[in-house]
Parts: sequence; structure tokens; C-alpha cells
Amino acid sequence: MHATVHFQKIKDEIISNLKKANTEIKVAVAWLTDEDIIRTLGQRSNAGIDVKIVISDSKENFKNSNKFKELIRNQSQLFIVSPNFLHHKFCIIDNSIIINGSYNWTYYAQSNEENILVLTLDKTFQEDEALLTKFNTKFKYFCEKASKEVTDPKTLKEFKEFGKEAATIQAQLDEAEIKLRQDLEDDVKKSFEEAIAIRIQISTLLLDRMKLDGGGVEFIKRILHDEMTSGDMKSGFKKLEEPIPHRVDLSLEYLASRPKYKNLFSDEEIEFCKKLMKKYNL
Repeated sequence: MHATVHFQKIKDEIISNLKKANTEIKVAVAWLTDEDIIRTLGQRSNAGIDVKIVISDSKENFKNSNKFKELIRNQSQLFIVSPNFLHHKFCIIDNSIIINGSYNWTYYAQSNEENILVLTLDKTFQEDEALLTKFNTKFKYFCEKASKEVTDPKTLKEFKEFGKEAATIQAQLDEAEIKLRQDLEDDVKKSFEEAIAIRIQISTLLLDRMKLDGGGVEFIKRILHDEMTSGDMKSGFKKLEEPIPHRVDLSLEYLASRPKYKNLFSDEEIEFCKKLMKKYNL
């Protein structure tokens, strides 16, 4: 593999590589609004190159839908990913060049601090072939499972009106998760306080460890990983299990099983905690 990194003139590098295509171009980018790049894709399609484009359903992509209508008329295939937000920025050219990096294919990105890697593959190397397979598998998933193909240009109006306000939504989701993570930490502290108040010998040093782990979520995840791997519960849980009646409702595992916090833990972690709580009728 030959790899080059670009921090400047990224748009020029993208267009230069698109013009090298002999058979196919596969593009998966969150935002595609740079009409110079879009025009190049259209020209490649007109030249007989198989062009497939996957973009997000962000409203910004559809403020001027004429550019996509032209692509579709030129026999390019356009796929729009929804409801999960597509945030990738990669391109596969002739299954021999991969462009990947932070750069969105927009005019605005030219004034940002961005990067791309241009990877020229050598298929005699197993690692290169494996890398290509992973990118192609993800692209195939978008086209076949996670998107809607636009065959009628008139339907683009739907995305212009009802597409995501992506930047706003992402900011709101971040704010919501920050609050949720703080709520979890507060609940961990409350559980420790209540356990100590009823004379269960839980070490408050664990709260210091929670800070070292980077917060309540990572603290609990570390403990769950150890328990799920070893099959043995930590001493803190065993101490909450000992009293009659038990107080495992004060455990970290109980908190992780709560619906309120389901977005903070993996399905496997939640299932482990739910099965554990079921033993105690919780």
C-alpha cells in the first residue's frame, strides 16, 4: 500500500483521483454540496463510469437538489441513509484507491482544518485486500440495508422539507447524554451514601476510582467487564447481597439495568444486569 496524507488542497486531490477512475466510483459522505466535485462525478458517470453515491439525510444536502437530479439523469445511483445519521467520508475508486478522512465534500470544508488519506492498494498484500473488503462491505450495507435509493428526482423535495437538522440534532443529543451521564454519577453516589447509612461496609475509595475511570459510565463498564469475563461478582455486590433483606437495589448492576440508562450501556451489559436482577426479583 502507498499512503499519502493531505492537509491542504484537499478538494483538488479528491477531484484528481475521481478523474483517474476507469470503472467505478463509490462515495459515502455525510455532506455533499460542493458542486465542483458533484460536476466531476457527473462527468465520470457520462464517461461510462459506474458511480454510486451514499449521503446523509441532512437538510443541507438538499438545498439545491438540481445537482442531484442531474446526477440521476446521468445514470449515477444516489442513496440516502436514514434514520441513523451517516457521518462517514470515504470513497473507493476502481477497488484500488481509497480516500478517507475528516473532510466533508462541501465548500465550507475548504476553510476548515481537515485531512484525507489517499491509500493506493496493492492487492498482492493480504492486508490491503482485507482493508478494501471492509470498506466495500460497509458501502454495500448502506446501499442494500440502510438507505433509500432515489430513482425519481421529484422525491428529493421530501428530503429538502423533512431532512434532519443534523448539526442541531447532534448538539441536542450530546447535551442529553452529558446530562444522563451526570445523573448516573449522582445515582452512584446516592447508592453509596445509602449503603453506608445502613452500615453496609462499602469502600468510598471506589468513588475515587470512579473519577480515575473517567466517570460513572466507564467505572461501571469496567466492573461489568470483569464480572462478565470471570463469572464472579465483585466484593461490593456481594456485600449488598448479604443483608436480609438484600440491598442489591443499591448496586451498580441495578443502575445499569434501569431503562433510563439503556443508551449508556451495550445490549450485552444490559442483558447481564437484567438477568442478575431477576434473581432478586428486581
